[in-house]
Amino acid sequence: MSSAEITSELSESHAIPRQWIVTAGRIALAVALLAAWEWGARAFGPLFFAPPLATAQRIVEMAGNGKLLTDTIATLRVSVLGFVIGCACGVSLPFLLRLSPRAAEAIEPFIMASMGIPKYALTPWLILWFGIGDAPKAIVVTLFVFYIVFITVFAGVRGVDQRLINMARIVGASERTIARKVIWISLLPFFFTGLKVALPRAVSAAIVGEFLVAVEGIGFSIERARQLSDTTGVFAGIVVAVTLVLIINAVVNALERRAMRWRPTDRDMQI
Repeated sequence: MSSAEITSELSESHAIPRQWIVTAGRIALAVALLAAWEWGARAFGPLFFAPPLATAQRIVEMAGNGKLLTDTIATLRVSVLGFVIGCACGVSLPFLLRLSPRAAEAIEPFIMASMGIPKYALTPWLILWFGIGDAPKAIVVTLFVFYIVFITVFAGVRGVDQRLINMARIVGASERTIARKVIWISLLPFFFTGLKVALPRAVSAAIVGEFLVAVEGIGFSIERARQLSDTTGVFAGIVVAVTLVLIINAVVNALERRAMRWRPTDRDMQI
């Protein structure tokens, strides 16, 4: 073994693990953001910027009286319902359009054009139809999620190597098997990319919907605090919403790592 190889092995053995560096960077960024938040509270006053400590105390108070759990469940209920429906439609439609390229060319422009409809502007009309329950908010969430998932999955379906499909047909695979074993596996990166965008949008759409019509939920608490000029309550609701999105994103990342373990580039590549 040469001296260069020995030096390289010693350097690698004493190198700081990559995960430690990433964790330290995240902690440093979080501390910097908290410091900037505290500075903003001191510079502009609590009426415009709630201090971090006061916000944390309000969240603890909400957790103690059960309001935090009630609001979180109410927001998640609408978010999950809209997400499941939107995701199911956004995944199914590209596979159906794949069966008829001409139908796909005919329908795709209309789907893309409908994206321009302002979703929140539909809320008053949806209230007239469905009342002030969960239905109007769930429909808005469904629309947000559907377009995101549809675009990413449709791009994934189109990006599948046609040679893989032809080889599967040669060995006698049915169209259902090809869709499940070839196309779905190939488009998983697109699907998880869509999930990472759609899930936070589902939560934010539910919260904004609660601004307009709700009697509970994170958005309702934020809007009520705003009406009472309770800046601390507004910041507490925002922190809860951000924390909820971070938890959801962590779950999606864990699912992605589990589902994509077969990819050598994702498993072994170090940046």
